Parts: sequence; C-alpha cells; structure tokens
Amino acid sequence: MRLHASIVFGAAICLATLLLLYQLVSLPPDNNIAIPNQSYNALENRLKRLEQDISANHDTVQEIHGLLKKIGGTGNNSPVLHPRMKPVDAILAPQASDDAGPVFNTSVARLLPDDCNFSQAPASSVDILMENVYKSLPFDNPDGGAWKQGWEVTYESTQWSPERLLRIFVVPHSHNDPGWIKTFERYYQDQTSHILDNMARKLPEDPRRKFIWAEISFFSMWWHRQTPSVQDTVRGLLSRGQLEIVSGGWVMPDESGSHYWAIIDQLVTGHEWLREHLNVRPNNGWAIDPFGLSPTMAYILKRSGFDNMLIQRSHYALKKHLAASTNLEFRWRQAWDPDSSTDILCHMMPFYSYDVPHTCGPDPKVCCQFDFKRLPGSRVTCPWRVAPQPITQHNVQDRSALLLDQYRKKSQLYRTNVLLVPLGDDFRYDTAEEWDNQFLNYQLLFDHMNARSDNHVQAQFGTLADYFQALREESRTSQQQQGNAVAAGEEDEEALFPSLAGDFFTYADKDDNYWSGYFTSRPYYKARSRLLAHKIRAAEILFNLAVGSSGATDPAIPHNIAEQLHLELTEAHKALGLFQHHDGITGTAKDHVVLDYANKLLDGIHHSEHVTQFAAHSLIAPKSDQQSAEMVFFEVSEVHEGASVVSVPRVLHLGEPGRGAVILYNSHPHTYRGLATVRIDSPYIKVVNGSGRQVKCQVDPVFDGLQQGELFDVRFPVELKPLSLSRFVITRKEQPDLKFVTYATVIVKNEELPTLPTVFSVQSYSTDMPLVMQCGGSAAVSIGDNGLLESVTSDGVTYPLLLQFVSYRARETRETSGAYLFLPKGEAEVLVNEAPPTKVVSGPLHAILTTKLPLLTHTLSIANSPGLDSEGLTVRNLVNVRRERNFELAMRLVSDIDSQDTFYTDLNGFQMVRRIRESKLTLQGNYYPVASQAFIQDSTKRLTLLTGQPHGGSSLASGQIEVMQDRRLMQDDFRGVEQGVTDNVVTPNVFRILLERRLPGLDSSSGGARVMFPSLLAERSLHELLFPTVMLHHTYKASGLLQSWSVGSGTEVPCDVQLVSLRSIRGGVGGGAAAGAAAALTLRRGGIDCSFPPPRVDCATNGGKVQLNDILGGAFNEEVRQSTLSHLYAGVNITKSFTLTLQPMELYTFLLSPSPRSPIQGKR
Repeated sequence: MRLHASIVFGAAICLATLLLLYQLVSLPPDNNIAIPNQSYNALENRLKRLEQDISANHDTVQEIHGLLKKIGGTGNNSPVLHPRMKPVDAILAPQASDDAGPVFNTSVARLLPDDCNFSQAPASSVDILMENVYKSLPFDNPDGGAWKQGWEVTYESTQWSPERLLRIFVVPHSHNDPGWIKTFERYYQDQTSHILDNMARKLPEDPRRKFIWAEISFFSMWWHRQTPSVQDTVRGLLSRGQLEIVSGGWVMPDESGSHYWAIIDQLVTGHEWLREHLNVRPNNGWAIDPFGLSPTMAYILKRSGFDNMLIQRSHYALKKHLAASTNLEFRWRQAWDPDSSTDILCHMMPFYSYDVPHTCGPDPKVCCQFDFKRLPGSRVTCPWRVAPQPITQHNVQDRSALLLDQYRKKSQLYRTNVLLVPLGDDFRYDTAEEWDNQFLNYQLLFDHMNARSDNHVQAQFGTLADYFQALREESRTSQQQQGNAVAAGEEDEEALFPSLAGDFFTYADKDDNYWSGYFTSRPYYKARSRLLAHKIRAAEILFNLAVGSSGATDPAIPHNIAEQLHLELTEAHKALGLFQHHDGITGTAKDHVVLDYANKLLDGIHHSEHVTQFAAHSLIAPKSDQQSAEMVFFEVSEVHEGASVVSVPRVLHLGEPGRGAVILYNSHPHTYRGLATVRIDSPYIKVVNGSGRQVKCQVDPVFDGLQQGELFDVRFPVELKPLSLSRFVITRKEQPDLKFVTYATVIVKNEELPTLPTVFSVQSYSTDMPLVMQCGGSAAVSIGDNGLLESVTSDGVTYPLLLQFVSYRARETRETSGAYLFLPKGEAEVLVNEAPPTKVVSGPLHAILTTKLPLLTHTLSIANSPGLDSEGLTVRNLVNVRRERNFELAMRLVSDIDSQDTFYTDLNGFQMVRRIRESKLTLQGNYYPVASQAFIQDSTKRLTLLTGQPHGGSSLASGQIEVMQDRRLMQDDFRGVEQGVTDNVVTPNVFRILLERRLPGLDSSSGGARVMFPSLLAERSLHELLFPTVMLHHTYKASGLLQSWSVGSGTEVPCDVQLVSLRSIRGGVGGGAAAGAAAALTLRRGGIDCSFPPPRVDCATNGGKVQLNDILGGAFNEEVRQSTLSHLYAGVNITKSFTLTLQPMELYTFLLSPSPRSPIQGKR
C-alpha cells in the first residue's frame, strides 16, 4: 500500500512539474506587471501562484487527497486541521462527505506594464491644493466684526474709473427643495407653482428683469399644467436671456453620499426633459445648498459640456483663506488630471449663506435692509432689527450709497471688477407682491447708481450666464492689458484664475459645528437608493439590448409595449433622481417626507424589476406570450414587503408546478464567475445548468431570522458570459447525489442546538480553542470569544484584524448632534459583548458566521469560488438602535497596518482622496463621507473597506478604519429640519473587507503620494457589490425557452473598463446631439493601483482599447455618435468597429440607433 501511494504521489509531482513548465513557456510576454529591479522576486511570486493553480488540478489532487487521508489520518475526533495552522486552532470543515467540493482552475487578470503608468505618475501641479490649505490653517475662528468669520473689509474709491467700472450682476433666484419640511408635491402645491406662475407673468413686464431656475423636477411638473400661451411666453423669456436654466438636473444633488452613477442619472433626466420640451442646453452649474462640494460634480459638469459653475457651502475658514488671497474664483481641476483638460471655472460665494443678508456684502445687518420681502408688515423680518425701507426719490441716494458700499467691499474678495450678487432664498418670489417689491425697488437703486458718473458702476439684474460672460470678457481684457494675449480670439479666458485641486469636505458653518452627521443619517434609505440605482441600471441595459437587437419589422418587444416599459423606466429615474436631492439621500428631511421618498424609491424598484423580467422574457421566450406590458413572466429574487422593511430573498418553492428554474442575468461586459445563492424550501435537491449537467452545490440552513419556516440556501458556482442570461434548474431529489451536493456543518456556541434535517451535522462548540472559519482553499478567519473577527490567515501568514463595534454619545450642550451635525461627547466607547450567541455554517463553497449582539445581528462570510467573492470577507450588519437615545453606532476595523495619520476615502464612488487626520479639526471634523470605499495602507499591505451604501467614516488612529452604522438623536440641531432623528428602522449594512499584500518592489504608498487609486481587485469587487448579478424565478411553466442568451461575441473588454449605463432616450423628440438616437451607452475606464496581485478575473488591460462591437455585438446600428455625458452636445461620428482608446478615470458616452437586424444569440 505504501509503495503504491509513493508511486501515485511521484507521478502527480511529475505531472505538476510538466504543467508548470508548459505554463511558463506559453505565457505571453505581457502576462504580468513589469517590476523594475525585482525580476527574481516577481518570478518567485509567479511560481508560487502557478504552483497554487497546479495544486488545484481536479482529478490529481482529489486522488492525492484520498491517499494521504488513508495513510495519515489524525486518529482522533478533532476537526480537520488546516496544514498551515497550529494544532490548537480548530478549523470548521464539512463533515458530510469526503469530497471537499469543486476545485477551480482559476486564472488571474493580466495587467500590461504601460497601464500602470497612470497610477504611478506624479500628480499634476496646481496653484492651490486643498490638502495643503488644511495643513496651513489654524481653524481658530476669531471674531471678524460685521463679517463674523472674516475681517473688516476696506477699499480705495480710486480703484474704479470711467474706463474701469464695477459691473454688478444681481441674480434673482428661488431655491426650491424637492422635499424637506414638506413633501415634493406639497411644496409644489403650496409654493413652487405660485413662484413659476408669477415668473411667467412678472418677467415680461420689464425686459431688464432676470431670473434663474435650477430644479427641473419642479419645472417639468409646472410646465405640463400650462397652456400653450404660457409655454410660448416662457420660451420667449429663455430665448431673450431673461430666464436661464442653471444646472438643469432633476434636483440639486447631494455631493457626499450620492454615487456618480446617480448624479449623472438625475442630470440626464433633467437635461433630457429640457431637450425634449424646450431645446435648452444649460451651461452653468448652480450648487448653493449641498453641504460640502465634490470635484466629482465638477468633472461631471465639465464632461456634460459646462463651462462654469458656482458653489456655496464650504468650511468658513476655507472661505476666509481663499477670500484673503482673492482666490474665490478658480479653475477646479481633478487631482488625477495630468494636464488641464478637466478644468472648469468655479465661483465660490464668500459668506455664511445664500440668503439676501449674506450675499450683497460682508455686513448682514446692512444687506438684510435690501431684502424687500422683509418690508415692515411682512411676516419675515431682519434679525438685526433694522428693517428695509421702500425706495423713494427722497431716500434713494442714501440707500444706494449704503448698498454700493457693500458691493464694493464684496468686490475686494475677487480678482476682477465683475461682481455677482445672488438675490433670493428658499421658496422666494411666491407672491406677486414680492416680485414687485424686489424688482421695482432694486431697479430704482440701479438707475440711481448708474446715473451718477462718479460712482463708476454699472448695476443691473442678470443671469448666471450674464455674469460669467462678463467675467470672461474681463479676463481677456486683463490679459491684453498685460501683453499676454495671443492671436485674436484665442486668449485663455480662464488664465487669470488659479488652478485648484481637492474637495470641500467636511463642511462647517461655524465653530466646531461640522456637518458630518448627515453622512450617515437614515442609512436604510441611503441603501435603498443604491438598490434602486442597481435595479434601474440592470433594467435599462437589458431593455435596450432587447430593443436594440431587434429589427423594425420583428421587434423583440412590440412597439406599444416597449413604449409603456420606457415610461416605467422614466418613473424609476425620476424617483431615484428626486432622492439624490440634498435633503433626500442626506437623511435631513422630516419623518413624513422621508417616508414619502421611501415609497417613491419602492415604486421605482418595482417598475425596474418589472421591466427587467419582461425584457428577459422577450429575449429567451416566444414572443406570442407578450400580450400586454403588465404581464409577469418572472419574479425577481428579492421580496420588498414595504418601503421601510428589510428586503428578503424570495423562496423558490420546489414543490410547485413550473417552479424550480432560475435565470441569472449578468449586466456587465465581463465574464462573471462566482457563487449563486438561491433560497429554497427543501434541502433535498439537485442543480442542473443550461447544458443539462448537474452542478456541485452546497446547502445551508438559514438562520437570519427574517423569514418564517424551515428554509435553506443552495450555493453553486456559475460562469456567466458578458451581458447574458443563463438558466439553471433546481429540483427536488429525495436522495441527493453526495458527489454533487454537500450539506453544511453547523457549529453552535453559547446557545441551544437547532433542530435540523439529519443531513446536516450540528455540533456544540464548547472548547477554549479559538474558533476558526474556513471553506475550501479560502483564507482562515479567527473569531474571538465576543463572536467577532480577530485575525485572517492567508498563505501561512496571520494578520491581526479586529472587528469592533463602538458607540458615541451626543454632547450634552445646546449645540449637539442632530440630523446634520455630529457633535460627540468624546471618543467612542468599545461595546463589550461577552459570550454572544454564535453560529457558524460552513462547507466547501461557503462559510458564514452569525453573531447576535444587543444592537445588531452581525454576519461574516467567506467563499471558495472561481470569482472575486472568494478574495475577501463579506460583512452584513442588521442594525437596530431604536431603543437608544442620543446614540451613534460605528463599526471599526483595527489592524497592524502602519498608516499613521493618513487614510483614503472615496468621492461619489468615482475617485479616492487622501485624508490627513488633524487634531485641530476635532473628532467630528476628521469624519468624511465614505460613499463606497475607504482604505489604509503601509509599505507592505492595504486594508480596503467597500461599502454597499454611503456612510460617514474616518481613521482616528493608525491602523484603523471606522464607519458609522446608524444614529439616533433626540433633538434638533438648529439647521432647519426642526426635529431629531428618531424614525430609525432595522437597517442592513453590507461591506466587503479586502486585505492585500503588495507585490515585491512596488510600494505606491512611498513618498506620500496624494493621488491614490483602488487596486483592480477593489475596483471590480466594488462594481460587483453595487451592481450584482440579477436572479429571476420562473412563475409559470413555459416551453421553448432558450437555455441561455448573450448579445455579444463573448469577447472580454479590458479589465478596467466598466459599462456604466445603457440608457434609453427619446431621440426622435427635440433637438441636440441625441436627435434620432435610441439609447446612450456610457463607459468608464477606472484608474487602478498595480502594486497588488491581480485578481481572479479572466481578462487583460490593453491600454483602454475597446471596440463597441465587443460589448454590443450586433445590437444597434453600426453608426455611432460620441456625445457629452448628458447627451446635449455631439462629438465625433464613428462606427462600432472603430477601436477606441479610453483614458484612465474618464467617462465616455456614445449615442446608438436601433439595428435593422436581429443578432440575438441563444442556446436551447
């Protein structure tokens, strides 16, 4: 026996050696990253990885495993030991079968060396780097006098002359929140409709009057209720420049927690409506109320064709600093931009607020006297107790001089003699009386100022476009006077202004009142927003592939039904867009408004799911079944029982006729490999793929407590083609084949053993040995006595990694934490939970820890699969803080990474920004938005936390990352909402933890590089977390279904290229670039850090080279037109076969028209 075993083992070693040599010889020259001066180390690492691949040879390893088990059994009843662990560490391993499950022949991404240059290149040089500004400022907030947060501003009257006038543009505006104190519809009924009615009546009375409007959600609602005569009047106002649409998005979005996908989506929703109904193309951004500003928004506006933008809410100390150096107008540049192609001219307002008292100049007591809504007798008064006076011939000289003094003082904060003065506030101009009071009194003031030649002033009403046009003219004139002009008409209109890189978080409006609480407030609804974005994206892509793959005479979806489905998608877009409003996703609205948002989000989810299932049916089933748009052929694999209720997996009832089949939909242009999970009502099953082959699977009992009855999860590995549908069938089988079905082992600690079917092994864990969880070849995870993560062991190396839950208590002063503000009493307290009830369910494919704590149910899972789900830990916290008072719960990771005071958080899921922990900012000032990821690193490793929903987070000590989970505050924080946050619901927060070791010789953290990028593993894992595979359940027994469907040729696009969206547009209506188009395809090439091992994805980078044919196959017409992000401006005309070169970090949009042929590729 021993001789036979030696022969077999020797033969296996020979085979492994031959395979190793073959792979080395056959490797393409660009298979891995070039590592300068570290060739031998790199080769050694490649050999180790190849050895791991070889050890995964299915038949050989199974035979060796069986022989070794017979030869060297442990001889006791201890759990199976992992060979790299100490004997005292227990490993939870499957006990039901000798078969350890499928062994995957995995491949890894191939990164071309040139594709790593972008992340390794030095950051572009800018005049102002916000990180350096933060380092230099004392943040001491001395009293500045009338301008509390500034200084006493002075000027010399001789600086103006007849040749050098002070040009003043007073811009009337009304800021309309689509939900805050009232719901969207109630605001429209009570105020907004009257504002716009009066706009249409009052602006035509005097051609000198101007007005701007931003929120298309309101404007569209009003427009559709107007007569053709009123609509013609408004068109005339737009054409004459009396009315300007600024930004033109569906809302004025939050810029902290909103994902870039949703920001673009609401912008496209607004711009599409403007194109269709008004043929208007906005050119100027207007963001006066978002609580902190992101360069991602600047990038999106720039790539949408905008030239200018305006912002307001930035830290008061930053405003003062920029004002002191006349740098409040700047060219906002992306930190990663190697040149200046992303520059957009930005105007920052200098004072506390956008209301009238804080916009005419530095003294609010004076400015308030020129808010003529506050005239004596009005319900609105001036807090400084000096009321406005109606302007008459008797007082106009004194009053205009007083106002002009403020204008002149404000102008000292800017570089030119062109001055912007907004005139408005929340829901202003809602009565005819206010229109008259403001416009008539100001016109008298302007006339008097302009009539006096010694004033050297030209004051008038203006739009934002008027202001920026004059500002650019001034910039050109300044260059000419300085002798810097080049050829006529080619002057750089922005050269007068400094370049600036960075963001404006975290916002504080006074003292230490940092607005870092809203980063987390109402987290359940933040997560719902992400869910709806995923649902819309999936539905849009499949719907447009179905429509775009069809000929005009043989549509996959009948035209009348397609139109109805398009309307459902439009409603979903509107619901998502509305919630991106800066009082929506921020969680800063009143309770009943939050619930109204929630109901709209849920409606949007249902609309999107309905379109998805209908489009899927159109691609794999007979068209004769499609009789109406209301028909339901499949059910999506989640059940949404209410707007504020945790969604649960849909149970596949295997005993019902027509049930048992599921469709998996991959909405990405890359092959998906990973585990699929289906909730079922019986453990006695088999799983068959579309080729009729039985698939290896693992069956787990379910303990999440969210659903009644005895339920199970079946998990099985899948491989899905790019942009495809694949069918799997799960059927009952009373005596499952244990070669294909493995039943999980259940280990229970600190609670009674559950009663389960006998196929499951149930054990009580009562020893003092550390609890270690592992499945297949995954990393081993050590669990402490508190039921939480303590360390991770991978490749024989153990990494300390503690997971803790900590709590903050609100400050016990008048100024304390609320919906907006985070004002903690002190540092966090670690929550200690001794001997919590704990279960571990493990098998060869998957293992999951469930720990029940007083405030949450915590799960930690690992996977053994051929995909990215095997490269990290998944955390799900089901949080319930409804019994707490003035309490904020955070999850903290503690590692041995020497990150010191540096950490990185993302902006809108689009880019990373370096944060330096500064004690002068206070604890709450060091909290930043974590929209989708954060990481810390040192010279050897990186710890990344990916988030399925936005949070506030920080690194408050070296080696730590923490993110807030939920917050319950009993009081208002005096920022307008007039209530606390007490409507908490049970909230699921989902995360992925990645711990990556650097490749030898590649240390991107060296030199303190300020521009960092995710690894390719993090980039792809985040995309899978936010936009996962969609599962559909059959609802009826159908014949003639295709087993699979895919649109393209199956060609992989580059690893770092993402399909952002494939959005249907009404190209036949309106003008602009989208005329005649049916859909818009948006792609993004991410920036990646190449200093980490490539992940388990079978693709390569190739310099961003893409052919649209690789993605779309024969869908849509061959002719393609590039456009700006929101489809308003046309670019070059190309064909789908044209090889595009996408640049890192850039977004690209292409307009598509339907194909005359039907290239659907299916397999029966």
